[in-house]
Amino acid sequence: MTLTPPVFRKLSGLPDVTRLEKKKTALLLIEFQTEHFIGNLPIQDAHTIVPQTVKMMDWADKHKIKTFHIQHLAKSPASPIFAAGSQGVEFYPPIMPRKKHEVQIKYASSAFVGSQLHTALQSANIDTLILTGMSTPTSIAITAHDARLLGYKSLIVADLTASRDVLSWDKTQVISATKMQETALANIADKFAQVVSSADVMALPLA
Repeated sequence: MTLTPPVFRKLSGLPDVTRLEKKKTALLLIEFQTEHFIGNLPIQDAHTIVPQTVKMMDWADKHKIKTFHIQHLAKSPASPIFAAGSQGVEFYPPIMPRKKHEVQIKYASSAFVGSQLHTALQSANIDTLILTGMSTPTSIAITAHDARLLGYKSLIVADLTASRDVLSWDKTQVISATKMQETALANIADKFAQVVSSADVMALPLA
């Protein structure tokens, strides 16, 4: 008989988000940058999540939920990825910062590293984050981890995140983006944050 594994997040007493306070909630759009679409770090299904992400942006704007675009920038101008001034760092249309949206620049996987995101969230009295973007095993997972340590409640939007193929540790096989995505979301849901669909988020009661 196969036993259902315990969920670490539940054992640690982290409750699910069942309603949203608009003034205390922020939407994070992480690394919707050209690098992941036509650059050196192509993400499988990156294009397919764009239309629904735009709908989420529209929903957030409609309900006056703060939106942050998280832009990855390499520290070295010679970097082959995310170099300052390169096409790869540009936001990918149509997921562009709109009026009243804020841009935060980060220099590592976590949206909190090297940025002023935590300060901006604290100043706005935000306690709940909606995370979308790329890639799920790195930027999304590590941001969710850091958000929990900093005391935020987080919702990871499964259908608005994506992963890429990676080489196995022993370099003998390619681990598919599909498998990376499934495993990353399961790990996040077990340890760091609630994983939901975009429909689930937009159906939550708002206060």
